[in-house]
Amino acid sequence: MKHLLAALWIVGALSVPAEAARVEDVNGLRVVHLSGTPREIGRQHGELLREEVRLCVGQVLRYFRSYLKVPWVRSWLVNWWLDSAWRRAAPFVPDRYLEELRGVAEGSGMPLRELLRLHAVPDRTYSCTNFAAWGRATKDGRLIHMRNLDWNIEAGVQRFPVTFVIKPEGKRAFVSMAWAGFVGVLTGVNEAQLSIGQVGAETADLSFRGEPMVFLMRRVLEEAADVDAAAQIIRDAHRTVGVNYLIADADARRALAIETTHRHVRVFAADDPAEQEITYARPLADVVFRADTAMDPAIRERQIASGGDPKRPGVEAPTGSAYNTRYLGQAAGLSSHFGQLDADAAQAIAKAVAPDSNVQSVVFAWPDVWIANADGLTPAAQTAYRRLDAAQLLQLVE
Repeated sequence: MKHLLAALWIVGALSVPAEAARVEDVNGLRVVHLSGTPREIGRQHGELLREEVRLCVGQVLRYFRSYLKVPWVRSWLVNWWLDSAWRRAAPFVPDRYLEELRGVAEGSGMPLRELLRLHAVPDRTYSCTNFAAWGRATKDGRLIHMRNLDWNIEAGVQRFPVTFVIKPEGKRAFVSMAWAGFVGVLTGVNEAQLSIGQVGAETADLSFRGEPMVFLMRRVLEEAADVDAAAQIIRDAHRTVGVNYLIADADARRALAIETTHRHVRVFAADDPAEQEITYARPLADVVFRADTAMDPAIRERQIASGGDPKRPGVEAPTGSAYNTRYLGQAAGLSSHFGQLDADAAQAIAKAVAPDSNVQSVVFAWPDVWIANADGLTPAAQTAYRRLDAAQLLQLVE
């Protein structure tokens, strides 16, 4: 199957037929189909979601600008905070994404600078959870990948959820669970059955002179056919901040946790001997999972996340809710469902570990994808999950 998809991708890369951009409702989820060149994809995005783009971008940036009490000071300071990060990152952002953002601005009428500020936000904040399980760990052996996106529910981004089905000219088609006006990826799956999620992992080893993670994650979906290729893309990138990525291949039934900082990368597969030696790790057979705590000692020593102190020599034992609830909670849930894990059990684990900041929860079990979005201030994992068929959306089956 993987070889057939690779051949089809090569043929498609030579000539991608233009398809009508459209919006449809699938099981209560807004699904937006986009295709073509980067500028075309961006313009379609902006035109189809014109009002939602303007509302979403305005809502999120207005939230950040509300921190300070003096109006002109707070707007200036937040703009400077985001603009300074974007200026350092911009030389490392692939040209095609800059073109797509210009297209969104043209189609929606939203100023380009505001769109750039929105895309500077993800490298600045938040923490999440991810696991992938297969083989001995799941009920039928198939791979299941759960991803909770825990950000700031008060920012209101959950009011504008969109599932994008994107067929870029010359690149792999993919599905991204995102929001109006957002062209990066935080959660998604591509036509090669490769799914990706991440966990913000605060570290002292950071630089905004690099490729923002949301564009790096999109490149993984557009360029990689398996987890090894995905890991190589992340290794080779000019990275920015601390991130723990989880990438899963439903076809090959493999997954990797990739712990990163600006300068360091460590890749963990299931049953990694090094993880067995970490006293605070809870490894399981045929399972890879992460919150923000790094298992690699060199990366953990530089972490601020989970009670790390880079100013002190040695590795601190992790503390706080990110470790106690998100990491140990996943370990407990995966252990209790071991050998019987299915999509329902994955959703139950997602609910058990989701904090109040949980804006999105997704379970991948190819071709099925279950998506939950926060409703007001109700965390996503406590709302209804709605099912999509990724293979049908990507037109991989009749």
